[in-house]
Amino acid sequence: MEIGVGLPTNLRGTNKELVVRWAQRAEETGFSSLCMGERLTYAGYDWVLSLTAAAAVTSRIRLLANVIILPIHPVGVVAKQSLSLDDFSGGRFSLGVGLGTPLDDYDVAPSPREGRGARFEDSMRRLRELWKGESLIEGVRAIGPPPVRPGGPELLLGSNGLKALRRAGEFADGAVTWSFGADPGEARRMFDVVESSWRDFDRQGSPRLICGCYFSAGPKAAADLEAYFRDYYPNVLPGQVETLLKAVRTVTPNAIREVVSQFESIGCDEFIFVPVQPDLAHLEGLAEIVF
Repeated sequence: MEIGVGLPTNLRGTNKELVVRWAQRAEETGFSSLCMGERLTYAGYDWVLSLTAAAAVTSRIRLLANVIILPIHPVGVVAKQSLSLDDFSGGRFSLGVGLGTPLDDYDVAPSPREGRGARFEDSMRRLRELWKGESLIEGVRAIGPPPVRPGGPELLLGSNGLKALRRAGEFADGAVTWSFGADPGEARRMFDVVESSWRDFDRQGSPRLICGCYFSAGPKAAADLEAYFRDYYPNVLPGQVETLLKAVRTVTPNAIREVVSQFESIGCDEFIFVPVQPDLAHLEGLAEIVF
């Protein structure tokens, strides 16, 4: 099982120097990927900016948008961004797409909340067409640059919902899921849905199965986790901060090692640890634990 790590770019107080050094150290220490999600209504950087910066200072580590809120974007713009990132990084980019939480990101985009599920499916379908490097409008040139790989970048369905994950076989190359408690049983149930969908659509090979959770591995691991949750989650999931804090166990070396072992045993292809503080000590601490 591969082990990826989130960039500190969705965190309050991040800065250019930290992002650059974090990306370089993640590659040097052996992480498989750097990921960056999308959140409009919180401090932090844009996903395209963040992953482009990481691509510019690395040469081997994969880059994952984990995940962007696809229905709030014009699909042609996302096609252009993703093809550009993939070309710029030498084919190292994967695009994770989801419906997004909280829904107030739809309001500030702005994009209607209504009909977002149908738009999501239509956009995934159209992305595949646009990534072929062919024009879909007579007399209009195709969106470029041309795809690095036939068919374009890896496309991953980002969701925890079993209903949403059933879309994976039709539209995606796999799924990127999330478990606050890093619960292998919860993840395996999600993976089962993805694999079932894969069979339903007679897909060849196997879907890529990814899961992630928060981690805190600095000198004040538990306190750093709590500070982030109390800042971020009151507006995202009102009234659930205490419950979420109790669920997260990845704040000690033993717990983090246990998560790696458990997820490897259930057939997870890659596990991604997402930081809670913009502090390089957390990345260095995680690397010491898992490698």
